[in-house]
Amino acid sequence: MGWTDLLNAGPGAIRLGPVDVDVYHWAEMADTVVNPPHRHTYYEVCWVEDGTGEFTVDGRTHAIGPGSLLFARPGVPHRIVSRRAPGIRLAWVAFHLRLSEGDGDVAALFEAFAGSARPLAHDAHDRVAALWAALRATGGGPALPGQEAATAAVARALLVALAQAGAESLRPRAAAAPDAGAAAVRLVLRYVQDNLDRPLPVEELARHVHLSPRQLSRLFAVHVGQSPAGYVEHTRLDHAAALLVRTDLPIKRVAAAVGYGDVAGFTRAFTRRLGAPPGRFRAAADLRPVLSVS
Repeated sequence: MGWTDLLNAGPGAIRLGPVDVDVYHWAEMADTVVNPPHRHTYYEVCWVEDGTGEFTVDGRTHAIGPGSLLFARPGVPHRIVSRRAPGIRLAWVAFHLRLSEGDGDVAALFEAFAGSARPLAHDAHDRVAALWAALRATGGGPALPGQEAATAAVARALLVALAQAGAESLRPRAAAAPDAGAAAVRLVLRYVQDNLDRPLPVEELARHVHLSPRQLSRLFAVHVGQSPAGYVEHTRLDHAAALLVRTDLPIKRVAAAVGYGDVAGFTRAFTRRLGAPPGRFRAAADLRPVLSVS
């Protein structure tokens, strides 16, 4: 089964946020030479993979070549003519848009596409070509588990890219600069949680996110409000408190589970953090009234 067969056999409705795209047909043709002037009640977007020719739309003729995107909009007469044999190699998708009330980038994008009169784009860059290639790669070949989901995901991305190329007066959105420092701290916090049962020197934590210990300490001061070593100790002891309350593990095993090699050191740190030694903390927890929920 080819990629077009796979897509055409599946449900045609694609939901993109507040936008419903009813896809009628995915297709490709290797030898388009000439087609008569015609029109549709739906959108048809063609991508020229190879060959040269002309695209006449609404009485105006435009030269086309590899990488051109042709936008045939509902009710607008158009035709494609090849300049030389063996013709033009095309891939295309035909669809209808249902725009509902909604905010956000996707709604604004498809409203701009629907309101545009742009007949073609020569500056589709490599994004559209890469997505057509990915659609062929995921949808072609032997049927594999997950193939339909992967192909549908690429088809969604391609429809968005086609709308971006076909919308007029679309300006790049100023993207918020990613906070690399916050992301690094989140990764270290998760690393600490996953490795509480062994020593965690700040040098190891810093290497995990490709930073120096000094850089990581500065980031922790900003995002966590304490040093990496302080966070590790507090996390160990908070987890130990949970184990003491929720399990009947011996105190020695609780200490080992949170990275303390000896009970004496664990007891000193626990008492300093929780205000009572582990045994007394557990006993007090056992005496607390149980909240009943009716």
